[in-house]
Amino acid sequence: MSSYTAKEAATFFQSYCVSCDEGEVQEWMNKDRRTNTDNPVCEDDLYQFNEWCRWRGTAYEEGIDEPTKTERLLEEISELKRERSLLRKEIEALKEQLGIMPF
Repeated sequence: MSSYTAKEAATFFQSYCVSCDEGEVQEWMNKDRRTNTDNPVCEDDLYQFNEWCRWRGTAYEEGIDEPTKTERLLEEISELKRERSLLRKEIEALKEQLGIMPF
């Protein structure tokens, strides 16, 4: 039997101002093979949970297949291209406000 439950871990993480719910913590506990629930929940668990959350849903998530990874990378590339386009427009608007003429 484990020393802590998903509810106890979620409460601990929330005490560090981490926004999470019991279901999310349970998913992490089920997926993360490094999770050791034989010991009381501690800051190391918090760091592992934070890392798991950081990479979940990205192309860098552990255990995803290659087609999913490729799809996520292509989506990330599209988002970055949109962001670059918006930033270029913002730069041009700022240059116009400052009266900087294009060369």
